Amino acid sequence: MGFNPFEQIGSAAADAGKFLQDRGNDIAKAASEGVNAVAKGAAEGADAVVKAAGEGAEAAAKAATSGANQVAEVAAKGADAAVKIACAGANQFGNAAVDAGNKMANVLQENVAPALQQGVSDAAESANHLASSAKKSIFGSLLKEEIEAESFVLPKMINVVDASEKRTVDLEFGAIGWQSKEGKIKVLHIYEDALDIVPCDFYPSASSKSGLVFYVDQLNPHRYINLSKYFDIIADEKRAELLDIAYHLGAKHCHLECREEKRSIVSGKAAGKRTAKFQIDGVPVKVTNQGEAEAEFEKYGTAVTLFSQEYSGSNDPQYPELHWYEHDPKILQLIEARCDRANELKRYSAEISDTQSVTFDLNAAVGIDMAIKKMGLASNFSFEGHTRQEKRRKLTFVVEF
Repeated sequence: MGFNPFEQIGSAAADAGKFLQDRGNDIAKAASEGVNAVAKGAAEGADAVVKAAGEGAEAAAKAATSGANQVAEVAAKGADAAVKIACAGANQFGNAAVDAGNKMANVLQENVAPALQQGVSDAAESANHLASSAKKSIFGSLLKEEIEAESFVLPKMINVVDASEKRTVDLEFGAIGWQSKEGKIKVLHIYEDALDIVPCDFYPSASSKSGLVFYVDQLNPHRYINLSKYFDIIADEKRAELLDIAYHLGAKHCHLECREEKRSIVSGKAAGKRTAKFQIDGVPVKVTNQGEAEAEFEKYGTAVTLFSQEYSGSNDPQYPELHWYEHDPKILQLIEARCDRANELKRYSAEISDTQSVTFDLNAAVGIDMAIKKMGLASNFSFEGHTRQEKRRKLTFVVEF
């Protein structure tokens, strides 16, 4: 079994209670022994005084019988004095015992009882604090102060939750959301009425974002894009960047064509049981030792024009700002060739692979699909499938000056 915070809380409280009970028993025993000692001392003192008085009285009686009236009178006075001394001694010791008892009671009331009560109170407070912390940790509840702290790092995925659907535990803590781990991706679940607290921009803008999931922009960590529109938004921004490149280089005309790689698998039975390799129309075919043959044919679909743009043209090319195509060798070659005045470029045509500017790598796409599934959200396409499709796409960029 795993760690049970509530079992630990109960054990800690029980130990604290036993400790306090043991200390109370020790103190009570000490008080009782002290009172008994004082009382015993008082009794012994009183006995001694009474014994002395008796001996004095016996001596006085002997003197009286001898006829010595004066001695008898003195003896009587001595006896009376002895009795007074005895009474005074008894009272003195009795009062001492009472005073000792009262003082012990005051000590118990003023010092020991509050200490015991405070100890129980502290133990209960610690147990409640531990229980609260454990509960908050289990449900991942987040407070406003935690998100506003400089040390808080936004996860890559944000799920916006309707404010009317607040969890009971979040209402208890006054939380504005919670965090969870969905597969390999950490997700921030934030209530819509607390979106202003989150330090990022949500794109595209919408009157209500409840029920939407956003994923961080690969190029801008402060912008989160609606996950259901992510591929379309990024595709539009890539095309806009290519248009901006052509414009800054002074092009008169540019257009972008797209062809998607098509793959087909051909398999069947082949005669014989030995492994053999051969080609059909230049395509490798492998025959296994079980006589099964398999070949993969690659070809491209019909080219589709994604955009075509006309400009007045300029002979003063400027270096464009690059984002998605910052590391694409074909685009960098185009820019350098156009900006080289020694040999003026008139036309450029290059095949651009989306592999250089892929929206997601394959591992990230698989992780997003898993997170969506674990959160129970609906999706009409696979991010992994879309990423693979993007990798098969070939773009032809033509620029004329």
